[in-house]
Amino acid sequence: MTVILIGPHGVGKTCLGLAVSVLLGVPFHGELGREMAEDPAWRAPGGTAEDEQGSFDKALFAAELRRDAGWSPGRPRIIETWHPGNLAYARVRSPHVARHFHAAIRAACSDDVVVQPLVAPAHVLVGRQSEPGDLDFFLRVGLAATAEARGLGLAVLAPMDTHRHSPGVLAHELARRVASSRIPSHRAGVFP
Repeated sequence: MTVILIGPHGVGKTCLGLAVSVLLGVPFHGELGREMAEDPAWRAPGGTAEDEQGSFDKALFAAELRRDAGWSPGRPRIIETWHPGNLAYARVRSPHVARHFHAAIRAACSDDVVVQPLVAPAHVLVGRQSEPGDLDFFLRVGLAATAEARGLGLAVLAPMDTHRHSPGVLAHELARRVASSRIPSHRAGVFP
């Protein structure tokens, strides 16, 4: 089973992903978009995540699909943002690229994927914000990622509020949620 963590910037996707990875002994795949955005070749000085970035989004979707192709089906993993989050960003800043990749992304989504939306109050997110840009934009993208996941036919769990508990406590809760999710019984045992 693949567990996808989605939500606005600063909500704790990386911390929770790493904690769940350690707890369950499964690989964690960080957000490719953040890795690419840290490269000055991809974002002009002063640029934000909201700016038009067609070439960035095209390269990101291609890299994410390559990473998917290199992963054995049925092997468990935790992924930060993945296709639902990337589509949510691209629909705002380069909708033509999102439309171009949509069919390939849909084909990459299998029925052994569970999406865990993460939320936190705006005042908490402001304090955690390290990416330049408008907080309202990041909140909209976080909500849109859930809609993208549903549109791709992925199983979406109830949102998890990340600001009240440590990543370790949340990791145990997420493991419990995944184990009790409505994934077909022949697949439920794949995730430890």
